[in-house]
Amino acid sequence: MTNRVRAKGLAAEVKEKALKSGASLVGIVAARSVDALPSIWVGWEIQEKTKKASELMPDAKSVVVVGYHVWDDMLELAIRKGEKWIYPSYFPLKTLTLELISFLETKGYSAILPHSLSYKRLAQLAGFGNYGKNALIINPEFGPWIRLSAILTNAEMAPDRPFEENICGDCEDCVKACPVGALTPYQVDDAKCLVGVHISRKKGSKSGKELSKYEPSLTRNSHLMCMECQKACTHGREKRGLSDD
Repeated sequence: MTNRVRAKGLAAEVKEKALKSGASLVGIVAARSVDALPSIWVGWEIQEKTKKASELMPDAKSVVVVGYHVWDDMLELAIRKGEKWIYPSYFPLKTLTLELISFLETKGYSAILPHSLSYKRLAQLAGFGNYGKNALIINPEFGPWIRLSAILTNAEMAPDRPFEENICGDCEDCVKACPVGALTPYQVDDAKCLVGVHISRKKGSKSGKELSKYEPSLTRNSHLMCMECQKACTHGREKRGLSDD
């Protein structure tokens, strides 16, 4: 069996395993493609520059990228535990990525969760969708309603084609919909975005009471994250159960 045939076969096995474990999307990116990207700053809770795949795993060959469809508002829940916010919608992603790591390890490969890579860039390289004007990956079927994770491995697998179409076109509905002006096309100011900083700590021209409709509290320790830019997107509405009225 040639290396090329083996790489295609292993990619197919991993994709089948990912989909059976609950992934909505799965794709393969060559580690060398990741290493060719320039380093960028990632804000939010990460607060660091991205690294090369080879810095995290010297013999890295592939990145398995997985996406999970956020099909309901319940998956936009944020729960406070002391000073830390917990996001339950990432639990299914963690479970399925751990299953994939175990699957690769049983085949004799090494695999890790690469927290210092840009998951959005990986998703575009894996063919999931384009980087949208709301600074999220826009998938033709699921729209911006996806969560992302990835696995770095020394298993060589056939990579997928990058997503090269710009499905945003001239639309800027997401930019206009942001209640705090955190968006400019393809960029988000994480110091303004309500998802990045909860309204109880938000300072600006609008009061917390005015903003609370965008991040409604369910209990004193929980709230729904703001979804205005996602709801404004024309893609993935049917899958999310949103009306076009």
